Amino acid sequence: MKKVFLSIMMVLAASAGFAQGAKSLKFNEILVTNTASIVDEYGCRSAWIEFHNDAFAPANARNCFLTTNRAVLNKELSAPERIKMMYQIPSGDVATHIDGKQKMLFHADAMPKRGVFHTSFTLADSTENWIALYDANGTTLLDSVTVPALGENQSWAREKDGVGAWKIVTADNVTPAATNIVEQGEGKVAKFKRLDSRGIGMTVMCMAVVFSALAILWWLFAIIGKIFASTISSAKKAPAKAAAPAPKAAPSAKGGKADEEMAAICMALHEHFGNVHDEESDILTIDGGESSWHMLTHTHSHPYPYN
Repeated sequence: MKKVFLSIMMVLAASAGFAQGAKSLKFNEILVTNTASIVDEYGCRSAWIEFHNDAFAPANARNCFLTTNRAVLNKELSAPERIKMMYQIPSGDVATHIDGKQKMLFHADAMPKRGVFHTSFTLADSTENWIALYDANGTTLLDSVTVPALGENQSWAREKDGVGAWKIVTADNVTPAATNIVEQGEGKVAKFKRLDSRGIGMTVMCMAVVFSALAILWWLFAIIGKIFASTISSAKKAPAKAAAPAPKAAPSAKGGKADEEMAAICMALHEHFGNVHDEESDILTIDGGESSWHMLTHTHSHPYPYN
């Protein structure tokens, strides 16, 4: 039993660790030259890097590494040597937690002291940039992307979040910390308004919903009524058990005439027997017979009686 319990706990711990890992993090959109895009919490514009959690389970980017130095690809490097060339995402901040299918944005401004989401490196304008994401061990490459030379406020983004091919996105269509899929054209609501300009279809739909709800309620009440009727019928057919008679309480002797009579009898008996005693005279009578001691002393004094 203990082995089964320990096995279950190990599986749960492994599942929790996997859910909180960073293996599902993918580069999703990168903007290099920022002159009109979003600003950081200090009101400054800089290049930004967007991640997408491609899993439905949550992930955490804490202790992972970001770098633009291709030298880390050298397999002969040790983990400490490789880590020196990278920026480590700080731990201890709940903001590094990413829910499933959500986004996270980092500012590449070479100002890590500004906060968790500020890297120690920048991206070069008008030239190619290589960016890599390493796991917390500093050796496992999670994802990498080569960003071509881009114009101002253009981004390098995936066609679909977390997967698919990359494309250049114009300044008007960049989507920092949001999905890359921008729906264009007539929406469903606008299409419905156009097709049902007089509201007849909407009226029919509303009436259908109301009558359907009423029909369901009628059906439920009918079933409940049958259940109650069956229960009451069964209760009437069952023989009623006679209730056991309650035990009669013993009559309590009321302190009244009976107690007074008992007290009177007790007093009379006390007077009768308490005053009776032996009547003795004042004359002391002494028996003149010989005592055992007298006989004994006379026997020793005259061991040989006279003839």
